[in-house]
Amino acid sequence: MGTDGEDTRPVWLLDVDGVLNAATPFPERDAWPDWSSGWAVAAGSRWPIRWAPPVVTAIRHVLDHELADVRWLTTWLDDANASLGPLLGLPELPVVPRPADRQAAAHGFLGSRSGGSGGWWKLAAARALLDPQPGRPLVWTDDDLVWEPDAVAWAEGRQGPTLLIAPETDVGLTAESLAAVVAFCLEPELG
Repeated sequence: MGTDGEDTRPVWLLDVDGVLNAATPFPERDAWPDWSSGWAVAAGSRWPIRWAPPVVTAIRHVLDHELADVRWLTTWLDDANASLGPLLGLPELPVVPRPADRQAAAHGFLGSRSGGSGGWWKLAAARALLDPQPGRPLVWTDDDLVWEPDAVAWAEGRQGPTLLIAPETDVGLTAESLAAVVAFCLEPELG
């Protein structure tokens, strides 16, 4: 915490599909030797979830050591806490809300991409959260960042240190990307 009570830890904006959930029925064993699977409910439908337990362990490490303010920024919205978190063994995390002026995007792998003139709702949500704190460090893990040059430009142009990770959708976060997140959270000014 800063001297005025403001949280100065990095904010970690965490997506689900393509980041925690490998969006494939057969995740790559080269990335992680062991995968777990189950079902979670979002938008009233059951979705298959495939995750590598070390990814959850790394997120728990960041949370347990208060290295970052981890927040869901996902089309799952509150369903991330209601269904996905309990499945993965993650505690309830703050959810970055969809801005009121953005149409609700359908849940799904392509549902979060812009595709329209209104811009990506996740960029608007990230800006609403972080523009009032321009120097606060940011970690943003979202596979859709590769499709969102405006989000990348905004994030890279911020005053605060920034780490963007766009995992391969069918793999999600890797050991290397998680090591980069932890290193950044420990010393964001070196990022």
